[in-house]
Amino acid sequence: MAHRDNEVSEIVRLLESGKSIQMLAPRRVGKTWLMRDVERQLAPHGWLTIFCDVEGMGSEDEFLRDLCRKIEDAGTVKLRVLEQIKHRLGQLMSATFEGNLANAIGRVDVKQFSDALVGSLHDNHPKVLILVDEISLLVSALIAKSPESAKAFLYHLRKLNQSYPNVRWLLTGSIGLDVVARRWELGGALLDLAIFPLEPFSAKEARAYIDALCAERRVRWHFVLDDPSFDHLAEQLGWLSPYYLDMIADRINVQTQDAGGVAVPTKADIDRAFEELLGPSYRNYFAAWEEHLNKNFPKPESELLYAILDCCCVRPDGETEATILASVGRNYPSLSRRNLMNLLSALVHDGFVAEVGDRWRFRSGLLRRYWMKYICT
Repeated sequence: MAHRDNEVSEIVRLLESGKSIQMLAPRRVGKTWLMRDVERQLAPHGWLTIFCDVEGMGSEDEFLRDLCRKIEDAGTVKLRVLEQIKHRLGQLMSATFEGNLANAIGRVDVKQFSDALVGSLHDNHPKVLILVDEISLLVSALIAKSPESAKAFLYHLRKLNQSYPNVRWLLTGSIGLDVVARRWELGGALLDLAIFPLEPFSAKEARAYIDALCAERRVRWHFVLDDPSFDHLAEQLGWLSPYYLDMIADRINVQTQDAGGVAVPTKADIDRAFEELLGPSYRNYFAAWEEHLNKNFPKPESELLYAILDCCCVRPDGETEATILASVGRNYPSLSRRNLMNLLSALVHDGFVAEVGDRWRFRSGLLRRYWMKYICT
């Protein structure tokens, strides 16, 4: 995905300048791919990178066990780092420590353990990056058990970031960590992180991306977009995420070729691709959106989010804040403007809606049509 070169360069620049990063990325824009590409770009320049996907984890112990495994598999630097980590752990336990690092978890305080781990990386390598995908899901799981433990976890991460500047962090997730932190008044733990918003493709990037899919024969039927056909596709899709560009491009089947034998899609060809993708056979491509709301937001918050989306999907250009508040407020009279704005902010971060002028509308015309067809009550 060479079309993210600018984003990768900016992330690398921030890291090289000593910053740790909170990447704000809506769903389906390729954040995990981008994190992996950052790793690839840093590797030839003396960086040690450690990637952790914490989705499904429910405790700080699980995160540390995974981090230990990744450090033990980290390559040539590991022997020097491992020796110092074991030395530090031995001091904490007042005994010689042998065996896998994870064996020490539970035998020493978890915060002291992570301090020994990150401190040893700092002492033995000048440039370390720990990439944590889906950290907001881990924080949400900690909050469900104990908000205080989540607060302690985030503030300890901040302390590690401040104490060991050779170790940088790149944190992201399908729920905005900023949204979770704001909801539970934990925003202070994130103050030292540079904010990097990752947006969908621009029109130019999306056009180049589809052209590359066709040139590399990664679509079922080869075609060539002209300006009118691309403009129509972009207007119908609305939100130019790589995931749905792939889906649509793979379903464009040009019925007639031009005089030169080139398959240029008409508006009708593109409309058929959208209708096919919205058919019952492909509902699973959209299931993650509902699952995201159901799994990551407790009731009645999830019910309010559904009601807001129902209101926003009726018109292609969405609805005003006042209309949403009045409409949703009929069934939820305790809904305040402040609460509505917090909920809309969560939907913006998660890729559902965008604020355009004075209206809140679905980012993706395709998702809006899906919502109208299958979800809206």
